[in-house]
Amino acid sequence: MGYNHTEITRSRYQQFENRKETNMEIQVRNNGDITILDLSGNLIIGRSEESLRDLINNLIAEERKHLLINLAEVPMIDSSGIGAMIKSFTSLRAVDGQMKVLKPSRMARQLLTITGLLSVLETYEDESAAISSF
Repeated sequence: MGYNHTEITRSRYQQFENRKETNMEIQVRNNGDITILDLSGNLIIGRSEESLRDLINNLIAEERKHLLINLAEVPMIDSSGIGAMIKSFTSLRAVDGQMKVLKPSRMARQLLTITGLLSVLETYEDESAAISSF
């Protein structure tokens, strides 16, 4: 029994293409000086992580430097999504801003723990407690 390299490659490409097409929505809310980003969908390579990075860069340019990232509706984060979060965190720190995480899903919490980000990012389960912490 041999493997058909073309079929394996095609299968992997289709899996990647299917992941790329998964859109993430970002709803922006403000509570005083705090901007809350409600993410919904997978934070993965492609449009979703690019959208998050671009949005946060725009918010920084608008002097919105206290961000609360709601991950309750984010079932999956890949290495590009983690990279976008790290970049956003460091960009905010560079301008004396803060980024905190609200309600990470089980998968998001696991990845934040594995990567060590959970010890760096303040994480909250209650939105009002998170807002009060800024």
